[in-house]
Amino acid sequence: MPLKEEINVENYDLGIIGGGPGGYVAAIRAAQLGRKIVLFEKEKLGGTCLNRGCIPTKTLLQSVKTWRELQKLSRMAITGVDLSEAKIDIAKLQQRKNAAVMRVTKGVAGLLKEHGVQVIQGRAVMEERPDLIWVEDKAYQVRQVIIATGSRPRRLPLPGIDSSAVITSDEALSLEEVPSSLLILGGGVIGVEFALIFHELGAEVTIIEMEERLLPHMDEEIALEAARILKGNGIGLYTGAKAVEIKGDTLFIEKEGKTKELKGEKILVSVGRTPCYEGIDVEKLGLKTEKGAIITDEFLRTSVPQIYAIGDVNGKYMLAHKASAEALVAVENILGQKQKMDYRVIPQCVYSFPEIASVGLTEKEAREKCPESKVGKFPLAANGKAQLEGETKGFVKVIIDDSSQTLLGVHLCGVSATELIAEAVTAMKLGATVEELVKCIHPHPTISEAVQEAYYAAEHGAIHFWQKKMI
Repeated sequence: MPLKEEINVENYDLGIIGGGPGGYVAAIRAAQLGRKIVLFEKEKLGGTCLNRGCIPTKTLLQSVKTWRELQKLSRMAITGVDLSEAKIDIAKLQQRKNAAVMRVTKGVAGLLKEHGVQVIQGRAVMEERPDLIWVEDKAYQVRQVIIATGSRPRRLPLPGIDSSAVITSDEALSLEEVPSSLLILGGGVIGVEFALIFHELGAEVTIIEMEERLLPHMDEEIALEAARILKGNGIGLYTGAKAVEIKGDTLFIEKEGKTKELKGEKILVSVGRTPCYEGIDVEKLGLKTEKGAIITDEFLRTSVPQIYAIGDVNGKYMLAHKASAEALVAVENILGQKQKMDYRVIPQCVYSFPEIASVGLTEKEAREKCPESKVGKFPLAANGKAQLEGETKGFVKVIIDDSSQTLLGVHLCGVSATELIAEAVTAMKLGATVEELVKCIHPHPTISEAVQEAYYAAEHGAIHFWQKKMI
């Protein structure tokens, strides 16, 4: 590349590499604060979340959830509902998914344009100089940089991984036909959600998880409840099982010293994601990394003063809403404020049937940190709204610090869990005590009453559920 002195360089206050939920939010916020911004995106605006992650998967999940609701309606004591001839058209589901993706990505493009953000389509390259970003043969000079380049699906070093039967989540979202059988390597959030999608579409689904339980990063009791529900719905589950080889459509797993063969028309590898910063020479720039992620401090600063890193690329919770939150913190710090990122209150959600959501410490983590912590639980079977909706599976679980009386963690398994978790996030962030929370009136009848009852259960005993012994 030519030297800076030999070219005409466009100048910007801030250069942002990556147009996903971290990058585009940072660009909009910085533009609102009067800065001149350039954003680089090598593929499509919206990143993995909007194009190949959150939006398309949740669109498909909502479609199959509606199908489940229709089936539930036909089973109720109501005349005139006959679904014997009904079926799902996967082509139309894909059309709806693609339309949803197009709407939200166009929306992001429109917002960036309205805020005056210069969007450069192409692969950004940053090498020895942190103030110079290249796209092909054109350079852009920036005072500061935010790296928001995201992640890509992790590949397993597994013999036979290149089999034509093997797919990633990207390919799974574009299948034009439902496979008769699907093996899913990985029982985390991605694996569980795809299992439910394809099970409802008619595939025989089996999840293989190397850890001893499903959703290994979730609270153990919640994970066990999720496994019970999945198995009850007919989804196969092998935990504590290691994949050893793939031959064609056959997966060989090892469990308790024994080898077992599993056959699947498709084998979905969903064993997590790995940070991706292609085009950014971390060694030449002096950016420190650890386990493939760019190291950042609580202010989102990297080891190079002008460079910040947000989202999946820094390896801390690979979640879209975490990336957006980091974007706001990073921009404020770049503009001279001193804001810390609060990782205590990052909610995690699984859009399963029923939903799962959590924030804060698991019960095991809480017991290790605060041995005298208290736990309160309330089953949805005792909630009026859950009963009338026919959605009584699951429970609410809250963990209270006995000394400060504040929340250490909240875990939900049940209908509307991904919406209800926001209440817990707010309570934790504001440091609300359990006595304050039980006095917050919840409308009746709602699922939210189960959260208030769980607070009561931790401190006094639930009102609408009798327990012989406090949990």
